[in-house]
Amino acid sequence: MAAVTVALSATAGCARSHSASSMQPTTTEVSASRSNFVAASRSLIVDCHKTARAVGYAVPCPTRVPASLTEPSMNSPTGCTLQIIGPGGVGGCAKSWRGWVVGSSTTPDEHLVITASPTLLRNDAKLVNGPAWYPKARVKRLTLLTINGWRIRAVFVPQATNDGSAFAHHVVFIWTVGQHTYGVGFHDVHGIPRTLRLDEALVRNIRLVHP
Repeated sequence: MAAVTVALSATAGCARSHSASSMQPTTTEVSASRSNFVAASRSLIVDCHKTARAVGYAVPCPTRVPASLTEPSMNSPTGCTLQIIGPGGVGGCAKSWRGWVVGSSTTPDEHLVITASPTLLRNDAKLVNGPAWYPKARVKRLTLLTINGWRIRAVFVPQATNDGSAFAHHVVFIWTVGQHTYGVGFHDVHGIPRTLRLDEALVRNIRLVHP
């Protein structure tokens, strides 16, 4: 597990300190966050389908992403290679993540994490920590909303109560479809209101890709 979480959380977006959550986004910032999304590359869509076949269930596939989104350039010392979306527990990654979907990607000032669980989870802290969950892990509920027919819980993930989680300092949208729970979220760099907008823009363009 450590190989996965260290590799994810050490990316550039998560190296930044948590900014003031009360900071309100300007209209220009919100418009820019939406207009900066472009059609996902063919290779990303192909990876979504490969991941769905590997894990055996529907996976969250972004059809539009931030224009500068790239896979992290670094790997962990164990050889755990991460993609924008991919099956967990393969290659040099911790085998405890087998059956999960794990994705990590960055922009010049953001970090995006994507995950999906092989079983239905009602505890949001279990989703953001995956197999490394521990009983004292907690998240902060922000709001509820409905997107694409999914009932979504938006949460903030404090590092203090989610030690080692790739989602630490992220605003995460979490929802369940059938027997699987999904989570996607950007690092909270510019304040929670703007990060909520980024998450919303992403999730509105997510489609569940089946095996």
